[in-house]
Amino acid sequence: MIGKLQIKRYYFGKQREQFSLSEDTYDGWGMLAAQSGRFSFSLEGAEQGEQIAEFGELVFCQPGQTLRRLALEPISFHFAEFMLDSSWTLPSKIRIKDVGRLSSTFQYLQEWQEEVDHGDHQWKVVHHLIEDLLFMANREQLTAQRNRSGTSDPLMNQAAAYIEMQAFEHELSLQGLAVTLGIGASQLTRRFQTAYGMSPIRYATKVRLSRARLLLAETPDTLDAIAEQCGFQNAFYFSRVFSQQMQISPSAYRRTFRV
Repeated sequence: MIGKLQIKRYYFGKQREQFSLSEDTYDGWGMLAAQSGRFSFSLEGAEQGEQIAEFGELVFCQPGQTLRRLALEPISFHFAEFMLDSSWTLPSKIRIKDVGRLSSTFQYLQEWQEEVDHGDHQWKVVHHLIEDLLFMANREQLTAQRNRSGTSDPLMNQAAAYIEMQAFEHELSLQGLAVTLGIGASQLTRRFQTAYGMSPIRYATKVRLSRARLLLAETPDTLDAIAEQCGFQNAFYFSRVFSQQMQISPSAYRRTFRV
């Protein structure tokens, strides 16, 4: 589980020949990710030695650890420093398979960087976007751990695939999914929580909100239409869930990120 997240700072570096600093040490966790180009990096005290990272890979540095980096070609990048209140351990580099979602989140972060006024609600948006990156990293980490230990739960992989395909349908029923899988609803919830670090309901909500973010930023669709396309009962319920989860209303989100 990711735990409570506190963003200390975020920065998008436009394309340049080299990083301003060749190394740095952070009080919190550091995350560095290339949007374009490649860089080499090493972490003080790590066994892996020097590694190379490119788009699709997130590099993490533990609190108090020194991160050394060198651009291998012109590079643009995202950097964040954050605190976690959990003991979740991050590997030094994680490859994200869902590059479409990663690219979308990077784009929203870049657009935020270009905003002149970074008020409280904009910072809440950044918090959600960094949390989304950590959610993707956590999912990849859990998948890798299951594969290494041989304890992957194929049935829960089926459940996740089903939720992703059916999340935008109003009649999505976890009880029906449990019946389809041949297990009880409580067992589904327990096993899904173990496999993915969250409940099936929260997983479905994240899938729905990810699509809603895209529609708000890239289409002129009304809130009623977006609610319909994302599986929410109506615009009122959609707005309430969106505002609770992202700490910003759908309308304010659209004003912030609409190009």
